Amino acid sequence: MTQINYQNKNQNKVEFTEIRRLNLKTDLKEYTVITSTKGIKDAYMKLNDSKYSRSAPIPVLEEGEYFLVLKPKLKKIKNGDIEIEKLEESTSTLNVFYKEVENQEYKEKKQSDPILIVKITGNPKKIKLTIQ
Repeated sequence: MTQINYQNKNQNKVEFTEIRRLNLKTDLKEYTVITSTKGIKDAYMKLNDSKYSRSAPIPVLEEGEYFLVLKPKLKKIKNGDIEIEKLEESTSTLNVFYKEVENQEYKEKKQSDPILIVKITGNPKKIKLTIQ
């Protein structure tokens, strides 16, 4: 897991921890906010890959945390991955700035459905995804 902090003079500090990344064709929306352990269990059941006998451990939410599941459509790199550049929080919106990056494994397997799950401290707000 990676811990990343971003701060901007005009925006509130946003802390997040990367929980899991995978590439799986599923009917998830561009982003999903999960605020309960039951919600993340349901999401993990949906993201379970039958090719692997062991599933990933299901993380737990602490007080004041939520999960953000990102699954944007790739626009620049057909078989790539996504990487969060920065998170900026204003009074009503969490702005998620991300970029598409090359991923050799996804390219070889012709996968184009990257999913990134991050844990964020704070209250879920309106989310806006912006590609860099």
